[in-house]
Amino acid sequence: MQEQDFDLIETPENVELEQRLAGIGSRLVAGVIDVIIMFLVFFIGFLLLLLASGINSVGAAFNMQAWAVAFMVVVLFLMFWGYPILFEYWWNGQTPGKRHMRIRVVREGGGGVGFAEVATRNLLRIVDLMPFGYGVAGVTMFLTRKVQRLGDLAAGTVVISEQATDYSAFSDRTTPKEWEAAMSPAALRATSLTPQEYRVIANYHIRRTELSLEARERVLPKLLAPILARLGVQLPEMSVVVMEAYVDELMDKARRAEQSEKPPEAQP
Repeated sequence: MQEQDFDLIETPENVELEQRLAGIGSRLVAGVIDVIIMFLVFFIGFLLLLLASGINSVGAAFNMQAWAVAFMVVVLFLMFWGYPILFEYWWNGQTPGKRHMRIRVVREGGGGVGFAEVATRNLLRIVDLMPFGYGVAGVTMFLTRKVQRLGDLAAGTVVISEQATDYSAFSDRTTPKEWEAAMSPAALRATSLTPQEYRVIANYHIRRTELSLEARERVLPKLLAPILARLGVQLPEMSVVVMEAYVDELMDKARRAEQSEKPPEAQP
């Protein structure tokens, strides 16, 4: 299946902001990569357990003590749930497979995921696996507009493609000179933003008075969602007041960083 779009959002100039959802194909490849990693870790752990148990033949491995078998079963279950939960929590919505495919789990309303969302979507993975080979997950992802499996629906999450967000409505040719000047390496370091993200935030900061409250409520979460997810930032709430305060804070950091890098003016 092709990667599908979020709802399109119109800006004052009738230019559409588009953030794309990760399609089934990219999520499948990411899942395969993660399974391979888990298999390798399990296999290496199994070999180490054999060595620690003094087993030096394949035949003897089948006669392992019950405690060793039970231990490996526990490890297998911990990896099945623990691997995605720990990585998605510590890597802000990504596992090694997702990072390789440049996709990320985010909250449906925008922003990075917390432990509750990560745990919920992954604990329901066993249901998504039924009846075999992610059958339930495949059906729900195909039928839902936002390509969500049951775990995503329960946790209120979606998986986005980080390389497919179109910021054209808020990025080019409209950034005032003072903000272009502020986009120095120091400002980018201070805000942890990429140049494109900086232009998006700066333009919104300047042009938000052109937008109605309703438009700001629709536009701002879509602008900030991939940025917050990448930075691992969780705002207290995704309200316009809180989000715009965060935007103001970023712009203040950029301005202070730029000013601190300016050489002192020569005395007359």
